[in-house]
Amino acid sequence: MDLLPIQASAVPCEQVFSSGKETMTPRRNRISPEIMEALQILKFATRKEQALNFTAGTSMDEELEELETQEMFAQQVPEDLNTFTRILLE
Repeated sequence: MDLLPIQASAVPCEQVFSSGKETMTPRRNRISPEIMEALQILKFATRKEQALNFTAGTSMDEELEELETQEMFAQQVPEDLNTFTRILLE
């Protein structure tokens, strides 16, 4: 009789489901989808020994530009609520 050995987690999607099963135990049955996703990302990064960089793709110039835009908008908002409402409705 010939038997072919099959790896339990040969396909990446099977690995994801197996990892999710380890995280979502019966004692942790109320984890929200957002928290579950964050836990899986952290687990993956830890296992791959990769540091998570939460500021990748941002630069000081981009942040300053956004702050200046917000400041300009704040200066355009009138202090009088009636005037502000009228401007929004126009």
